[in-house]
Amino acid sequence: MSNILIGTRGSQLALAQAGQVLNEMAKLWPGDELELQVVKTQGDQWGLQAPPSDLTGIPTGLFTRELDDALLNGTVRGAIHSLKDVPTTLPHGITYAAFIVREDPRDALISKNGLILAQLPAGSKVGTSSPRREAQLKANRPELAVVPIRGNVDSRIKKLHSGEVDAILLAAAGIKRLGRETEIAELIDPQVMVPAPAQGVLVITARANDHEILEKMRALDHHPTRTCAMAERSFLKTLQGGCRVPVGALAEIKGEVLKLTGVIAHPNGEMILKDSASDLSDNPVGLGERLAKFFLQNGAQEILNGFGRS
Repeated sequence: MSNILIGTRGSQLALAQAGQVLNEMAKLWPGDELELQVVKTQGDQWGLQAPPSDLTGIPTGLFTRELDDALLNGTVRGAIHSLKDVPTTLPHGITYAAFIVREDPRDALISKNGLILAQLPAGSKVGTSSPRREAQLKANRPELAVVPIRGNVDSRIKKLHSGEVDAILLAAAGIKRLGRETEIAELIDPQVMVPAPAQGVLVITARANDHEILEKMRALDHHPTRTCAMAERSFLKTLQGGCRVPVGALAEIKGEVLKLTGVIAHPNGEMILKDSASDLSDNPVGLGERLAKFFLQNGAQEILNGFGRS
């Protein structure tokens, strides 16, 4: 029997989703003793203190660096992440061990009285800290007021009930993993609001030379999720974007064809670029690069320059 420590952040959502992954591991490896090791990251403190309007000076790997260090120094054998938090280039010596089957990638609206987006009265205050959501919301419902809002799922919902906002936009995956899907008023159609690249995807990282763990993790790896995530992340990487850049991407597989839809939008909602491209599903990285380069040739530079791209 092996004692295997798996690293995770300590937030309510991180612990919930890590626990679900650990349960799957336990089914596959009944002879191993598995345990979660909570690792505190810079991002956990930043998320509580940074002003909602702060879009600059955010370090790469804000939510992952300490987990990477724990992997490399041998404190843990694997680390569970929301892929959205992971830099598009992994640190030397670390690799993806498994992509967990994707949860719902869509954005979700939680509102007073269960109103959907189209029913919100003009002037309604919608809470979000995401420039991507803000931009697409303003493009579709410019008469709504966007209010910066921070905190975990629970604290944001409390702000809704206290009257600070009339509705909030969150990732559906997080709400569902916390068992709060009954509070969702509407799952936003990706044609209306393209999700963030890799939204809803959990990954396990490990040391590149830890062959025992990498072999064990293969049983958890979901190839369609990996393929779609690679296309979406390649799109983001080619644009040199990060989690605060107003970029959305969603891939879907139909037979042997992979379709990728991307969006880049200015937070004021006045400039939005959106397009799709397709390729064989065995070329997700190439598809993401091709679509991103098309965007860069057709006006994306102007938007990206406003978000710290050099």
